[in-house]
Amino acid sequence: MNLLTTKGGKPLLGEVEISGAKNSALKIIIASLFTNEDVYISNVPKVKSLENELQIMESLGSKVEWLSSNYLKINNSKLHSSKISMGLGKNLNTSFLFAGPLLYRFGEATIPLPDSGTEGLERFIETWSSLNIEINFDANFLYLRSDNSRAGRVEITRTSHTATDNAILSSIFLNGETTIINTSEEIEVKDLVNFCIQLGASIEYENKRVLKIKGQRHFKGTDFSIVSDLAEVVYFSILALVTNGNIIIKNIDKSQLSFLISFFNKVEANFEFTTNSELRIWKKIGDLKGFEITAGSYPGIISDYIPYFIVLSLFCEGESKITDLTYRDKFYYVYQLNKYNSKIKIFEGENDFEKCEIFTKGPAKFNFDKIILDSVGASPAFLLLCLGVAFQTEIIGYDKLDFVFENLIEKVVKLGADVKYD
Repeated sequence: MNLLTTKGGKPLLGEVEISGAKNSALKIIIASLFTNEDVYISNVPKVKSLENELQIMESLGSKVEWLSSNYLKINNSKLHSSKISMGLGKNLNTSFLFAGPLLYRFGEATIPLPDSGTEGLERFIETWSSLNIEINFDANFLYLRSDNSRAGRVEITRTSHTATDNAILSSIFLNGETTIINTSEEIEVKDLVNFCIQLGASIEYENKRVLKIKGQRHFKGTDFSIVSDLAEVVYFSILALVTNGNIIIKNIDKSQLSFLISFFNKVEANFEFTTNSELRIWKKIGDLKGFEITAGSYPGIISDYIPYFIVLSLFCEGESKITDLTYRDKFYYVYQLNKYNSKIKIFEGENDFEKCEIFTKGPAKFNFDKIILDSVGASPAFLLLCLGVAFQTEIIGYDKLDFVFENLIEKVVKLGADVKYD
């Protein structure tokens, strides 16, 4: 059985090294398809979602080689297919990002549709339509052709790092100048931009939210290092607070953490930057205060971090309010938390463009001895919860943690967590 047993309530102490950003690695690996020359990528996190993506790369004809633990070499000189198989691509969130590179290489791309069909693909379809890329689909696949494609003006209706990634990858090879408006500011997007420039793309920021791209037809190899994972920095910071711990977080970039510094000050957490690449975080004596935060776009708090802040609020004294301006349908895990006596109130908008509000009151008096992880995205938040409560819990489906962070269980055990595999 895929079972993990935790005994929480123990202060976690020590050092943790932050891995490379999964969301950066996933799209940079896809972007490597633009060149036939060798591409070397370092600081690549070994997570299961990335393993799935590398299987797609190999099925298309890429040669993938791990030179060391987190150092990857890719060569695409023998690429032979523009079609991603149903078995490999259906459940991978980044499958649609293959569209641009495959259109560049073959003039066509065939990509599996998710179970929901074309629902949720509007942000991609809008971009492809703006670039005059031909779009067709049936019950199982999306079919794209670039016979009449051209550079153009792409306006992203709703700020999204994935929509921005797709717009970049779908336009860097088109003749002429493309303008992308309302781009996302996440560091993973900037990582993709920097990687594409190293390949030979011509990309400039007109301002923080507008990109100007001059299409190129020839791309070269490069050696690139993935940025550190901000989500993991947030996670281990909150882990220190939830467990009354004292954790030194290494391999960070202080300049990227203004939103986290602001939050630490708001809840009166103790922290210090021992260097610009190292943060120590520990909890003050007594309960932390409840807080209000709003998730939107970087450089503020983003939606991906919200599950960890919700768990933290359940250990704070008093009421907390958490608002998400970006997504209203990502709070499925809240209903599971409420099964454990969390007593969270949730107010969801009636459509995707309305904000969602979460209200909690802590400290919660939890009641559970078993947790089933049935989805990937919020799974680390449930481990966070189990390490904070002062009793034993069985976690079923712990393999889902491996899709989000590299070696998460090993890292918390190194900090002193009482975790056992059964």
